Amino acid sequence: MKLNQRQIDVFNAIMVHKSITAAAARLGSSQPTLSRELREIESRMGFDLFQRFGKRLTPTEQAVLLHEVVLRSFIGLDEISRAASAIRTRNAANFRIASIPAYAESIIPRVIQRFVGTRPPVQFSIHSHEELSLRQEMTTQVFDLCLAENLFERESTTGAAVFVGDMVCVLPQGHPLALRTELTAADFAGQPFIYFGQNDPYRHKLDVVFHEAGVARDYAAETTTAASVCTMVAAGVGVSVINPLTAASHIGGAVVFRRLSVPVPYRVSLWYPARSNRLTQIKRFITFLEEEAAGMAADLERHLRP
Repeated sequence: MKLNQRQIDVFNAIMVHKSITAAAARLGSSQPTLSRELREIESRMGFDLFQRFGKRLTPTEQAVLLHEVVLRSFIGLDEISRAASAIRTRNAANFRIASIPAYAESIIPRVIQRFVGTRPPVQFSIHSHEELSLRQEMTTQVFDLCLAENLFERESTTGAAVFVGDMVCVLPQGHPLALRTELTAADFAGQPFIYFGQNDPYRHKLDVVFHEAGVARDYAAETTTAASVCTMVAAGVGVSVINPLTAASHIGGAVVFRRLSVPVPYRVSLWYPARSNRLTQIKRFITFLEEEAAGMAADLERHLRP
């Protein structure tokens, strides 16, 4: 039942292109050859991978599940290639940062602006990833700094956390709840709520707040970034609670922010190599980040005042 690398490549190509002809062109093979190889794969697996309607292929449920596993192996290979490329192109002036999207879209641009005109000049390279993949990225040791929501133990890195304020409620302009200066968990009862993904650590903290208050929110949607939450709130999809950095960067837009009566402290977690020839730049970046976070917190505080 074990598949060889060629069979995995064939299966992945067909799943991606949904066509044996297109997959054959991608692999530099022929349609009859891939058709034969696909039959051999299905015979070895013991179940059909595609439903065939003329020349059109529709993946079965089993194929979709199998492809999820295959993609993880391809992602692993991509990470190796990316690390090799980063190592090859790395230079002394390039400061590489890995970050979750929330920071790449809010505070990091402000911090980088502080470096403009400094001497010696610093060239930044920002790589935005979901939190789970950031742990993988840090193992390559090609990033100078990583910003995420969670700290984790790793011998080769040093960690720190920066408090940037409490999470805040986000509402569309004109929403009835926007008439209040502070919202309780009970105010969200029956409200269409936009959730973060299942793996988001602050989703779990908010779930505890609402669970302890005995409040059930109506599920409206789920997303992985605070910026997309704001976009959906502005569109009237629902309401939510987000981090203060994203909130501060959206002041004056199509949404408004209100305090949550139960404080949910929000921290930016920082990791950097324990041994680095850029420690001076790293510490300078962190200092600027702390100062910019304080400024954004002040802006948000002014917005939240009655």
